[in-house]
Amino acid sequence: MTDREKEILDILKTNPMISQKELADILCITRSSVAVHITNLMKKGYIKGKGYILKKDNYITVIGGSNIDIVGIPTNPLIMYDSTPGKVNISVGGAGRNIAENICRLGINTKLISAIGNDLYGNTILSECKNYGIDVDDCYISNEESTSIYVSILNNSNDMNIAISHMDIIDKLDIPFINSKHLPISDSLAIVIDTNLSEDTIDFITKTYTNIPIFVDIVSSSKCIRIKNFLGRFEAISLSQKEAEILSDIKISNENDLHMCFNYFLGKGIKRVFINLDKNNIFSSDGKNIIHIKDLSIDTVSVTGSRDAFMSGIVYSYLNKFDLKYSTELSVAASILTLSHKSAVNPNLSIESIEKTLKELISC
Repeated sequence: MTDREKEILDILKTNPMISQKELADILCITRSSVAVHITNLMKKGYIKGKGYILKKDNYITVIGGSNIDIVGIPTNPLIMYDSTPGKVNISVGGAGRNIAENICRLGINTKLISAIGNDLYGNTILSECKNYGIDVDDCYISNEESTSIYVSILNNSNDMNIAISHMDIIDKLDIPFINSKHLPISDSLAIVIDTNLSEDTIDFITKTYTNIPIFVDIVSSSKCIRIKNFLGRFEAISLSQKEAEILSDIKISNENDLHMCFNYFLGKGIKRVFINLDKNNIFSSDGKNIIHIKDLSIDTVSVTGSRDAFMSGIVYSYLNKFDLKYSTELSVAASILTLSHKSAVNPNLSIESIEKTLKELISC
């Protein structure tokens, strides 16, 4: 689409009954030029016909956190209560934002609804999202609250040792604000939320958009409790062992416990459940099948964002109607790609790179 065509399309979205002469006057071009651009937009499928009926874009809406990630990576074992030599990486992050970028990199139109401060970090997040092709027009921009910051310290095995998240601004994504975005949310193919949102907001979203499949990224064991009272409203869920145990009240010590845990979540109405018992054992179930992927050989650079990539694979698989086995394998491959990169989202993530990793995974 040319810049001029985009200008015309933006005007038509706000006033679909505008005349070609009025368009010409607004843009300071001839009526015949407008006619040519309109014809081209029709050929390209952006306009369906008379009255400038606009093509409805298919997109996923992600509602959740955005922040700046500051990750400390020690060169040697951590020295407690002292300074440890190492490196510090700074990048854009946040569970919701990471998922939005991952899904966008997989070729799916994506809208992000998040809360961002009107500051340097917030402008960086918005700018980078736009560069990736993520629609951020419906984000909350605050002049009072600062953009969220997530600080994590890894150990010398590149696992997270400790982290602090400053995410007060996420409370701005409350029920009145979400309700003000009803039209764009209601047009979504699917909705993805993260548990950075308050329990009230999650409750509102999941009971308002019952005709749209909703996926949830748990974020952490401390925040998983926010969805306990309405588990059955989700299409699919991905959990760590600790999160699965907290939500189900079932201690997983053996295979029978795992089956009981699956039955608990499936019995609530969730269609697909994914449980990560540890780095080398990923299980999934849809009530008919149980898939187990084990003995993964992963050279971890950073664990930040790997769960978000996994959830993106789940959503992509749903849209493409993949079976449980392929959905699990694809999501694991997306997670592995993220584990191999220092940033929360691997810039090389794509369907092609996932398929390549998947082939390597299957051949091992």
